[in-house]
Amino acid sequence: MEGIATTLTTWNAGVTRLTAPPRGTFTQLARGSTVGNPHDAAQQRRVLEATLGLLAQDAPVDMVRLREAAE
Repeated sequence: MEGIATTLTTWNAGVTRLTAPPRGTFTQLARGSTVGNPHDAAQQRRVLEATLGLLAQDAPVDMVRLREAAE
């Protein structure tokens, strides 16, 4: 499929799986902290890099569970 490659990250994998995104990551973070805990730049960078890293793969890609959790 040609077009613009897309990916997403979410804290709610159950609902997101129903939409069947082409690529995506999910965390155990709280609503509102999808990309990382407030003021935790290292965690936010890990989540963002893992999510954007999926763009290198041809879609569809199974959702990837990241081991990131709330403090």
